[in-house]
Amino acid sequence: MKEECARLFQEAWENHRGCMLGAILGALIAVSILLFGFWKMLFIGVCVAAGLWLGHKVDEADDGWLQALRENGVRNLTALFSQGRGKL
Repeated sequence: MKEECARLFQEAWENHRGCMLGAILGALIAVSILLFGFWKMLFIGVCVAAGLWLGHKVDEADDGWLQALRENGVRNLTALFSQGRGKL
């Protein structure tokens, strides 16, 4: 029985990966909403989206404070702003 379930799961993963990921993600969201509530989950989603957006901007930065953040991390970012070169 255990081997048959593992084989079915592997076959479903190989042939229907998108459906499996969607079902898993949907189940996680549903459980999270039941545990934490809709508004808290919405806030978490907005924070995750903002983090993804900022991370994407850091990855594509070619000048200014985002480039300094990507190259040097947070420790040298304060020096950049104290010199007056940083612009938000």
